[in-house]
Amino acid sequence: MVIHSQEKQRALNIIWNAAADYAVKSEFEGYDAEGRADLYWNYIIGAIHRHCDFDQLQTYFDRVRPDSDRAFYEGLAWIGLENYAFERGRDERPVLEDLRRAYAESVLGGRRPEEFYFLVDEISKAHFARAAGLQPPVREQVAAVLEMLEFGADATTEEIVLRLNQVVDQHFPLAQDRKKAHLFHIELPFRLNLPLKKKHPGSLQNPFLDISLLNVFNTAAGTPGEEPADPDKKSEHSRKNLSWEAIKEQQESKARETIQARYGVSMLPEAQTRALEQQLCTGNHKDCRLHFTRGEFAAQTESDHRKAVLKQREKNQQHFKENLARNHNSILKLTNIIKNTLLIHFEPSTYRSESGQLVGGRVWRNLHLNDNRVFLKSTRDDIGSLSVDLLLDASGSQIDRQEMLASQGYIIAESLQRCQIPVRVFSFCTNSNFTVINLFRNYDEDGKNEAVFNYRASGCNRDGLAIRAALHLIEKSQYDHRILIVLSDGKPVDPHGIGGNRTDPDLNFYADTVGVNDAALEVRRGRLNGISILCVFTGLDEDIPAAQKIYGNDLVFIKSAEKFADIVGVLLKNELRNI
Repeated sequence: MVIHSQEKQRALNIIWNAAADYAVKSEFEGYDAEGRADLYWNYIIGAIHRHCDFDQLQTYFDRVRPDSDRAFYEGLAWIGLENYAFERGRDERPVLEDLRRAYAESVLGGRRPEEFYFLVDEISKAHFARAAGLQPPVREQVAAVLEMLEFGADATTEEIVLRLNQVVDQHFPLAQDRKKAHLFHIELPFRLNLPLKKKHPGSLQNPFLDISLLNVFNTAAGTPGEEPADPDKKSEHSRKNLSWEAIKEQQESKARETIQARYGVSMLPEAQTRALEQQLCTGNHKDCRLHFTRGEFAAQTESDHRKAVLKQREKNQQHFKENLARNHNSILKLTNIIKNTLLIHFEPSTYRSESGQLVGGRVWRNLHLNDNRVFLKSTRDDIGSLSVDLLLDASGSQIDRQEMLASQGYIIAESLQRCQIPVRVFSFCTNSNFTVINLFRNYDEDGKNEAVFNYRASGCNRDGLAIRAALHLIEKSQYDHRILIVLSDGKPVDPHGIGGNRTDPDLNFYADTVGVNDAALEVRRGRLNGISILCVFTGLDEDIPAAQKIYGNDLVFIKSAEKFADIVGVLLKNELRNI
């Protein structure tokens, strides 16, 4: 199985997002049989890094690593860890229910030839049948293993490691002389469920040797000789699906409560938010949700995210103060560039007219040449009403640049305010299936630019939906000329996928070409509606081509803080001249 670098990067992005830590380096990554990054399993891996002491778990993996059947032991561990990670995350991320259901269905519906059926597949299939709410007949020994493996959300890492070792010692001992006597000893070769006809066991090699089981987890084996499902059980399964639909609304409400605890209470009534979702969360963004907030928390809320926001605000302010002279110089310079552009481009002009201020020296033209234009009239090009919206990418990829982006946002907002141009500033990020729009200051809130220092990066970035939402808000304004400036790395990434496809989300992963094309489409739509869209690039050199595809030539790359005002000034000057 060939794994391309693009798929490897997708796997890492999912793991980092689930772990809430871009520093995680995992030796485990999940891929399907085609070598595509598996959304659900990479989430599980990241969640385990988040919720467990992985150094303790590593003692188990180090113990089984020297064994020739190492991948089997790793597979057993991940079956148990999947259950633990799901139970820990199901309330926080309701979409896990859909992902797990889809994966369970692929496992239960899969088939594999009889002569190539693994014991770990039997255990995995029994586990995911339970996860789907079914009660399939399983061998007593398999049921005993699952009872020990399926860890609950309240298990500690120490308890998990202890029980993993107990499973090995009691059922699958590592010692070679004991392997022959374990409770599955009738299956040859070791770890294979093979009928004793057709092929000789000794002629087969365990294909899991020297690779992680996760690389082939999505083969979704079926039981050899399995009979068609009983109609009564199918009916029971249908009833469970109906029950699932009945509780989705309750889960959705709980998901909104979780998002509010993380990012602040909604600034809109829920009915209005849902109406906006029906209008905006369509096409590629079907099944996505929106959360509009000002980052204000309920008085009784003491979430980790609230504490993190306050801590990051201090860092942002400290960074600004440490570079106070340079930042003030940038504000003055950018303010002057904008003012001068407005003065020069819209300065008064005079022309000869048949009315206005009489020019005595030209009266003779009326008497002798019948020229009535002996008056001068002054006029000023009218720029009309102008607004600027500033949208900051607040995804986890900006973690190393948070203080810089907060300062840049403040500098632009302060400069525009000094030029008496209405400015609105908000950020965007994506958590679970929610795209969060955090408003820092509105058009008429002069003197509130300090709120930009509440900027904090987390989660993923669904650029297309964020731009769509921002443009929708801009279109509701009454200004004649509207400019949207996006501070972004031009790298959309959201494991939630597109189009609500839960059966094979890998085909529709919202990243790379899919994400870039979607964001570019929203930019084009905005421009067709008369909104100017500019980008201040905040990413790595390697991502510039993607940003250029989204924003075209209306993009600048800031290579040094000292040049920030000059470069942004040129961007705004060119746009103002085109009004």
